[in-house]
Amino acid sequence: MKRHESLVPLSRDHHFGLIMAQQLILGRATNPRADWPTDRTQQVPRLIKFFESDLRPHFDIEEAHVFPAADRSVTGGGRQVRSLLADHDAMRAMIRGLEADPVAELDERLPAFGHLLKAHIHKEERQLFEQMQAACAPAELEALGARVAAAHDAAEPACEV
Repeated sequence: MKRHESLVPLSRDHHFGLIMAQQLILGRATNPRADWPTDRTQQVPRLIKFFESDLRPHFDIEEAHVFPAADRSVTGGGRQVRSLLADHDAMRAMIRGLEADPVAELDERLPAFGHLLKAHIHKEERQLFEQMQAACAPAELEALGARVAAAHDAAEPACEV
């Protein structure tokens, strides 16, 4: 199903999130022109910066606007929202752990973050967003889109992966 315009800003964020996830999983960039470091210790500050500039505002928008709409409109939406919120909490905890100890077990911790981020994005794109587009009235999606766009513009994500 084509993505409804109300969710396009979040899908665009997801694109950059998937790039970050892939770099963390592989430990390198797939684009030869990317300046992603291969040294895991140099990847940590890049991930933390991406989290603060892109993921944290993205999570805030989802939690304030998208998840409540899904909870109201999608059958089983509450269960899905709880699962997605648990993912957000787990990623926040992983970032706090990297801030506290930016050197230990990076060959496990960074790919683990990447796998969680990738799976989380796929759940939103392939399940939640599809179900919202099917369940929400056009006016509800338009209103959601206005709130998402305003919050997204205010957050001004950096999109540095």
